[in-house]
Amino acid sequence: MASTLAVDKIKTLSGVAIGWPAADGALNQVLGTNGAGQLSFRADAAGEVSKGSDIASADPLVITTGANYFICTGTTGFNDMTVAANRHFYLEFSGILTMTHNAGVLDLPSGAAIATAVGDVGEFYSTAANVVTCVNYTRASGKAVVETADGVALDTAQNWTKGQSGEITVLTSSATITPDMADSNNFSVTLAHNATLADPTNLVAGQSGSIFITQDGTGGRTLAYGSKWDFVGGTAPTLTTTAAAIDRLDYVVRTTGSIHTVASLALS
Repeated sequence: MASTLAVDKIKTLSGVAIGWPAADGALNQVLGTNGAGQLSFRADAAGEVSKGSDIASADPLVITTGANYFICTGTTGFNDMTVAANRHFYLEFSGILTMTHNAGVLDLPSGAAIATAVGDVGEFYSTAANVVTCVNYTRASGKAVVETADGVALDTAQNWTKGQSGEITVLTSSATITPDMADSNNFSVTLAHNATLADPTNLVAGQSGSIFITQDGTGGRTLAYGSKWDFVGGTAPTLTTTAAAIDRLDYVVRTTGSIHTVASLALS
């Protein structure tokens, strides 16, 4: 015979009054205590990820209960959070804002501020009420948040201990050849036309590289130059016109209106 045993909720446990939640929790949530006798439903700290309602960016950023994965909307930066102790949670950012390192309150990797990008995800843990550490931060771009001491940073002098290389981007022969300096530092082209090497796009002062120019099997191809190509003495070089001959132009972009260029002819 089937039986049903009905038990009223426990009022005290070891003399401590127990406070129960007023309603059932969401799917996959577990019942937990705040350490002072108050029970509530929350995401499973053992690894279950439960998405909560979006959180509007604010300073401080208020982390709600009942879930552990939130979309942080808006662009208001912050340097602290309002959150209960012992919370393990994730923030996915849908806007660009700045999280500022605040020692002992909001600890970020290497003590550096983080400028978020859309799709970035941060993992956080609160060691005490309103005391939060960012234990992991993943950029949507896949780039590192903070470079290590032996890593590469664009604003730091580097001592390379191995050979480095830049690709050689192939240009297509036509009557007008226009390199895009955002594509590469080094270029090559096999001339099948009498052509003009036009002023490149995306010029940035300080860029340098080489352009390898090869005559096709016919040879006799000539090359004129756009107004931004500057040569020694103001005279552009005459290419080697033998079939399959190779010449090289080495350049440094002095300004966006001037490319200092030197020709090395008949290399092969």
